[in-house]
Amino acid sequence: MFDIMTVFESLIEIIRVVPKTLLLALIILLLSFMLGAVLTYIQSLNIPVIKQILDVLQSFLRGTPNVVLLYLVYYSLPLAISYFLSLFGVPFDPASLNSAAVVIVTFSICYSVFQSEIIRGALHSLDKDQIEAAQSLGYSTTQTLRKVIVPQVMTEALPDTMNAFLIIIKALSLAFLVTVVDIFAQARLVGAQTFSYLEAFVAAALVYWAICGLLTYLMNKVENRMRRGYV
Repeated sequence: MFDIMTVFESLIEIIRVVPKTLLLALIILLLSFMLGAVLTYIQSLNIPVIKQILDVLQSFLRGTPNVVLLYLVYYSLPLAISYFLSLFGVPFDPASLNSAAVVIVTFSICYSVFQSEIIRGALHSLDKDQIEAAQSLGYSTTQTLRKVIVPQVMTEALPDTMNAFLIIIKALSLAFLVTVVDIFAQARLVGAQTFSYLEAFVAAALVYWAICGLLTYLMNKVENRMRRGYV
């Protein structure tokens, strides 16, 4: 029988891992954004061969499920690190690699493709007239970048970046496959301990819902302020 008190008890246990989940998601978001920016820059150079290689890589990342990528990195990354360090005579135990690092690497690479599209779209929406106006006023390249280009690009990219952050938070539910405890994994553990899986997963759903609602509200406020020019 469904027990509402068990839901509240499960909530308390699940909330304890929310900071860790948000920190992991934030690290992945920042790293994927930086990798996406690098991808966007390299693609803008239109270097033969390299551009084709990146296109194939992006196609592979888009077409491969996250769970498959996670296992690929989980089994290949320790071996790759071990081989690389062995070239310099540095001993490394593949089993010692932290599972959280595997999750960060996997999702950072995976979502860098989508971040690249976000950045490219934001750059295409850039008002070229404002750049020309800034140059006519004697702005240096640095000033134009800081006062004109970056604010516009960030304003346009913010909504999609926010959506990416929410997607990453939910995608971390796969992290339990490599023993990383996030919101979903904690719900599984709580359900196993109490034999009340329904209540535990209802509690997890409420936590995800609350996080999504709060972050969406905060980002809408930030976006509105940026569009009004206060930030």
